[in-house]
Amino acid sequence: MSQEIYYPGLRGVIAGETEICRLDGGIQYRGYCLHELAEGSTFLEVAYLLLFDELPSEEQFADFLSIMSEEDQLPDLILDVYKQLPVHVPPLEVLRTGIGLLSHFDPQSSEALLHAGHDQTIRLLAKIPMLIGAWHRLRLGKPVLKSRRDLSYIANTYYLMSGVVPNALFERALEVAFIACAEHEFNPSSYVARIVGSTRSSQYGPVLAALETFIGSSHGGGDDGPLDVLNEVGSPKNAEAWVAALEPDAKIPGFGHPVYKDYDPRATVIETECERLASACQRMDMEHLADAVERAVWKEREIPPNVDWTLCRLFSYLGIERDLFRPLFAAARLCGWSAHAVEQCETNEVIRPRARYRGSEDCHFESMRTRSE
Repeated sequence: MSQEIYYPGLRGVIAGETEICRLDGGIQYRGYCLHELAEGSTFLEVAYLLLFDELPSEEQFADFLSIMSEEDQLPDLILDVYKQLPVHVPPLEVLRTGIGLLSHFDPQSSEALLHAGHDQTIRLLAKIPMLIGAWHRLRLGKPVLKSRRDLSYIANTYYLMSGVVPNALFERALEVAFIACAEHEFNPSSYVARIVGSTRSSQYGPVLAALETFIGSSHGGGDDGPLDVLNEVGSPKNAEAWVAALEPDAKIPGFGHPVYKDYDPRATVIETECERLASACQRMDMEHLADAVERAVWKEREIPPNVDWTLCRLFSYLGIERDLFRPLFAAARLCGWSAHAVEQCETNEVIRPRARYRGSEDCHFESMRTRSE
């Protein structure tokens, strides 16, 4: 029997095919360049693209928005449960609880993925900003706000958390961030969504499994750790000494990626909005500090910044609480998770790999009485 090659963590292994996202040669969502989408599109247009494999016409988009507008309220039970949760529970875990509860109220809760998956995703897409905003305001002792139909999806997301209608600059920055975070091929949470989707569950199964994976501390996306790096370094003049003093194998929050060795295209997309916000908010000192750290890390280790390095600064300039960074990233990634689950289900192939066994063999069984002697 030939010896199979083992790749720990499946690094570099082609584990499937997809038409949703391409990473080689620059990120593309269903063939559209991420940079072009970020410059000229909206997050909901991108969400439609990921789900339905095409950008919407005006009529299609109007229908899409109409369906979402009908989902602008949370069941009272969810707010009742939220009020009973300890205030120290992380918002990302509360989001998981909220989505699980929503599954029981879905009118197609027992229907299979290929039949009802996109409908369930649209309902989730409409309600996730409400789930995030409701928990954040309840834990602060503030009243839960209702969605406003005069606001865009992104503006509503900001408003439901803060109670403030964002200006055009803030809204566009958050829009671009959501577009950049919407999809990223076979990352751990998306692949888990494919595994569950391959079993023909409802759409809630893949989303909840992906979210549980995303909660794991080793899964990147929305990490606020880079802010701690910037606080520790303190000044651009300290950057090189700070990096040089690190242990050789120490990980630096906001740097490195298993796919990108030169640069993360998502970080480049968000960087432009970061600079605009920093200038408007008089926070260019943080941008200068971030540039100095980037140069020092590259000089010492040749490791590029990843999406979190820029994303955390953008969220910070928007005045968003640090523990809301990851829930917002998850809200943006919902459509990517959902699209992967459906795509895998359509192949009619259940994901079922094998393992190389490395444990004991041919052990002789003894009864408990004998084992105790």
